[in-house]
Amino acid sequence: MKQLSVLALIILALFSYCNSKNEARRDATTVGREGWVFEGWACAPDAAKAKLGQSPAEYCTEKDPKDYLYMKFSAAASERAIQSGRLAQMMATCRDAALTQIKGDGLSKIIGDYLEQASGVQDGQSTGVAIVRQSKGLIQGVGIYDCCAIDNETGKCVEEGKKEDWSQCMCVGYMKFPGGKKAFETMAQRIMSGQ
Repeated sequence: MKQLSVLALIILALFSYCNSKNEARRDATTVGREGWVFEGWACAPDAAKAKLGQSPAEYCTEKDPKDYLYMKFSAAASERAIQSGRLAQMMATCRDAALTQIKGDGLSKIIGDYLEQASGVQDGQSTGVAIVRQSKGLIQGVGIYDCCAIDNETGKCVEEGKKEDWSQCMCVGYMKFPGGKKAFETMAQRIMSGQ
């Protein structure tokens, strides 16, 4: 049991270290071009500012509670929309797929992916499933902040001015977790230690 607690503490230390040191990841304080493509803890989403391409770093203040976890993930347009070749239909179905994914069973996978990327944990998926199960009623305000079309060559958002096809999209989803990062990490630690 003591070994599991030590392992959980090491994982959380890695989680915090990687979350602050990995330059390739954007976090909730990222601003600038594609500034909304971030992950991390911030204040509540603002739909009007999201449409302007702003990240929470541009409108959250120090006084705002940081109890929303923002997570990146990808989704795909429906096969029917792709075959139609209609850009608006592909965009709509890709966004719908993303929303369905984060509001359904996909939330635990997205949380698991976030944990794996942030801390290097091998099996973030099972922790993600456990967090969702044990947080029934706690997790609120689940939704999509924004999405961008993915450039098939780079795997990133299509650069401004380049052709978009929306067959695949990258989205930033969010969920409200009361108590923010500290409460989330406490729950993850408890789950990883088997309590």
